[in-house]
Amino acid sequence: MHMLMLSPTDSCRDRLADYYHWNDRQSLETGVLIALASRVGMSRIRAWSEGEGHAAKFGEFQAEVRRRKRRRARGR
Repeated sequence: MHMLMLSPTDSCRDRLADYYHWNDRQSLETGVLIALASRVGMSRIRAWSEGEGHAAKFGEFQAEVRRRKRRRARGR
C-alpha cells in the first residue's frame, strides 16, 4: 500500500485554490492556519498564485498570516 502525502506548502495551495476560485473564506482560514503551524514556501505560493491570476488574494492571505504572527508575538 502506498500513501501520498501533501507537503505543508501543497496543502496550503490546495486550500487557497478554493479561496481563489470560489471565494471560500473557510479555505482561506485553513490556509492561514497551515502557514502558521508549518513552514511553507511563501515564494512558491506567491509564484503559483500569480500564475493563477490571484496576486491580490495572495496579498490578503499573506497579510493575514503576518497579522496573526505579530499578534502571537505580542502574546495575544
